[in-house]
Amino acid sequence: MAKIFKKQIERSIPVFVIISLIMSSTAMGLFFNINFDIYKLIKTKSAVIDVPDALAVDMASTTVEVQNAPPVITIAPAEVPASTSTSPVNVGANLSIQVTATDGESNGYYLLICSSDSIIPDTSGGENHRCGATTFGSSTMAASGAQATTTFAVTDPGAEYDDWYAFVCDNHATQADCSVTGNQGAAPNSGDNSSPFYVNHAPSFSSVLTSSDNKNPGNSGDPFVVTASATDGDVMGGIDELAVYVCSTDSWTIGSGCAGTQLCYGTSTAPDVSCSFATSTPAADGSYPYYAFVRDWHNMAAIGNSKTSNYNVNNVAPVIGSVILHDSEDIIVNMKGMDEVAATTTSTSVSDNNGCLDVATGGYATSSIYWSSVANAQFCAANDNNCYQIGTADCVISAGSCTGNSDADLTYVCSTTIAYHAIPTDDATGSPYVTSNWLGSLTVTDDDGLNVTATSSVGVDLITLVALEVSEITIPYNSVKASQNTGAYNATTTIVNYGNSPLDSGVDVNDMDKDDMLGDLIEAENQQFSTSTFIYGSGSWSVEEASSTFQVDIVAAKPTSQANVSDQIYWGIGIPAGKPSGTYTGQNVFTAILDDDRW
Repeated sequence: MAKIFKKQIERSIPVFVIISLIMSSTAMGLFFNINFDIYKLIKTKSAVIDVPDALAVDMASTTVEVQNAPPVITIAPAEVPASTSTSPVNVGANLSIQVTATDGESNGYYLLICSSDSIIPDTSGGENHRCGATTFGSSTMAASGAQATTTFAVTDPGAEYDDWYAFVCDNHATQADCSVTGNQGAAPNSGDNSSPFYVNHAPSFSSVLTSSDNKNPGNSGDPFVVTASATDGDVMGGIDELAVYVCSTDSWTIGSGCAGTQLCYGTSTAPDVSCSFATSTPAADGSYPYYAFVRDWHNMAAIGNSKTSNYNVNNVAPVIGSVILHDSEDIIVNMKGMDEVAATTTSTSVSDNNGCLDVATGGYATSSIYWSSVANAQFCAANDNNCYQIGTADCVISAGSCTGNSDADLTYVCSTTIAYHAIPTDDATGSPYVTSNWLGSLTVTDDDGLNVTATSSVGVDLITLVALEVSEITIPYNSVKASQNTGAYNATTTIVNYGNSPLDSGVDVNDMDKDDMLGDLIEAENQQFSTSTFIYGSGSWSVEEASSTFQVDIVAAKPTSQANVSDQIYWGIGIPAGKPSGTYTGQNVFTAILDDDRW
């Protein structure tokens, strides 16, 4: 029995060992050559077993094929510049995307931008890598570690955005490969420079019309209105603002606008976009063509540019640019008795859209200069106190203006003189006229009887004039003895108001010198004066010493016409005892003072 068991062990043990070694070699990818030539008999309590006396070791070779690995992105792909819902890329415009990648074998690499997360490598050398769907763009080869950029024209995806996937593919000669998964940037769907890119579509422009037509030329207050019917379907980032350009010629570009004259420009988020304009001058009445162009706020021209229509100019009256009174300077009148000061109304321009000769040869101008508070303003009744009407004879065309009928403009100057008593409007003390001023107006009539009136927009002040005239050249005290006085006799001086304000008189009484010039004099304090007759000694005023000025409250109101407005001062004198006989003379000075409580 023992022999049988021994033989069975001898037959079974090697087979078990061999099977185990084969399984180990298969799992580890190793190959062994095994020879069991020497055995050792091992005795146990229950059996005798033959086992190898020693293991003979042989060598197994290892082999593996390492294939080329694709480049690795080190800086995420990014749009440059970034597209956003508020700053999309126009259909047909270029978009650039850049990336930085490194390659383990320092191969060069390409950047491909695909419409889907699918890439088909070109294993034969790398120049024909392609996207599984649409290839938006591919770069030229970049060195490992360098930046690659692709720039491509954006096509219309139909929607307002398009997803993109960036792949990097190397140029290995036999095993060129691409990144397995498309990269959509640092922050897909949230970062401005990551996927998707946003697309702007062109607006659609269907028609244009002059929605407010038949206007007066050059009239900015009632302009022509042009309305373009245009729509824009984009809504991401807000409804697109549309802009319309109306040009005098059929030529316009996004960058430069109208090649000819731009008549008007307007914007709107509504489907109808309008703008308004007034014609230049001269512009004869008739019909004029224009050309309209539309773009959106991303500077994309509309489909349908351009559209044309016409505007119609009316036959109109002349137009006055502005009126200037007295060169915008204050008016300073001369006192009564002097030549009256000249004042003018001047038009900066008078325009007739049928040509300036319509006014210059067949028309005329009139004017007025008036106090701003006068009744009927520029159409006031003539009155030298507050209203001056200037006729056609005193309105002349300035030399050099109106060079011909192709010239729309001419200039008128109308002149008059202002009386001394015209109402003052400056800030004189107590004046009730300080809130008013003086204005000028001009009326121009063309050869067809159409006329226009304009007034100065800026008034001027007429300055307060305080002036007097003493009618008498002497104050005749007649003959008075020493130690006596004039008693009830009064010499008089008449103070005439020569200005345009109520008047008081300043009086400066001086000593009277004896005619032999030997030093004898009658001191000023011996003279007395009053605004009414008096007996010497009871005068209203007397002086304590020479050169003292008294303000005498005479009653001389502001004149309103050429008629004299005056008041009198009465005089008396006492002769001190011992004064030598003879003729004594002196000079009293009268000064015009504003009577600010008699306006």
